[in-house]
Amino acid sequence: MLSNCDAKKYFEIHYERLISDSAWYRLKRILRECELELSTDNLRFLAEIKQKKQYTKLSLKDLIFCQKQAQEIAKKRLLITGELAYRELQKASQNKAHRTTILRWFQTHVSAINGKYFDKNRNYQAEELIPVFASAYVYAAKKSAVKLSRNKTRSPNEKPH
Repeated sequence: MLSNCDAKKYFEIHYERLISDSAWYRLKRILRECELELSTDNLRFLAEIKQKKQYTKLSLKDLIFCQKQAQEIAKKRLLITGELAYRELQKASQNKAHRTTILRWFQTHVSAINGKYFDKNRNYQAEELIPVFASAYVYAAKKSAVKLSRNKTRSPNEKPH
């Protein structure tokens, strides 16, 4: 187990910027609430998520939850066909993601084989699909957050679209 000072320095190295003591204690609290121990792997994981967080309005806890969900799916099988991955991604995104969006997740996170990032007949390693599934969970969480915020702004007499 790392000392508090060493853990903070390790996080800052991977986050590529310094953070205040109060921000550090908030991060430690989030780790505890998400049942993650103060380890080098978890700190690196947290730094990666925190760097990506700037592009979303989701909380850090929500992003950690999405990533953990994706890892759980990856544990289920060692090899996943493209067709099965596609169907599971539709489920994970609550059938809201367009085919192009799903293909974009593959382009962003999976290496190309024969010029293709996604192929329904290709066998994918479960580990390489973790960021793809995390993208699907983040997408679903964003969509539900947008839906909630739209419902909050409506007056009680206004009908939904």
